[in-house]
Amino acid sequence: MEIMEDNAKRKILDFLSGNIAVKEFESWLYNNCDLESRLGSDCFFDLINIDFNNQDCVYETKLALLGKYIDVEELKNFNYQISLKQAGWFKGRKSQQNIDTTNLKPELKHAWDIILEFGGLELIRTSSPDYWTPRNIVFPETIERIKNGAEYGINKELVCFAYIDDYNAVLYVDDEKNYYQLDDIVSLELYQLKGETFSKMIQNLLGFDEETKFEQFYARS
Repeated sequence: MEIMEDNAKRKILDFLSGNIAVKEFESWLYNNCDLESRLGSDCFFDLINIDFNNQDCVYETKLALLGKYIDVEELKNFNYQISLKQAGWFKGRKSQQNIDTTNLKPELKHAWDIILEFGGLELIRTSSPDYWTPRNIVFPETIERIKNGAEYGINKELVCFAYIDDYNAVLYVDDEKNYYQLDDIVSLELYQLKGETFSKMIQNLLGFDEETKFEQFYARS
């Protein structure tokens, strides 16, 4: 994979993420005389071979660049970080609530750790996804719900830490830091995300990561 200048890579990531318009990107591409050296010759010529009048030009750019000049995971993480910043998150963010989580039960501690960092924020997918995804993720400023997992055949308490899709579904965490999604309208099926991090879960819910999936593990008896 060729190494390109950071500012040039940022411009491409902004374009692939839907943060800048096609015309703006095309103008940048054709009106910077030193761009070939900043991108690398191969990347530059792959870009100028793309027809930016084509309505699928963003998709075509992804096909041409991802995995070759830009790592796929880098784009996913870039989208994730942009969503966090747009919501008002910053590194080291901490709620002013005086909550001591030291002696709490593990499931409560895990939920509070998330709420103290993200409470009051709403993450929104700004660019249109290629498939249906929840539109937003809202983090409450306190613990509002605790679900008895026995209803779904698991001997655990599940603690709510966020709502998705305009409060139509709820996100929970258990004592082992497993994450769950429950439809709040019917509440018949509980989905669990196994073996993935918090950031990967959020990337999936916002439509940035198609590989990470919630899988149905439990159904209400």
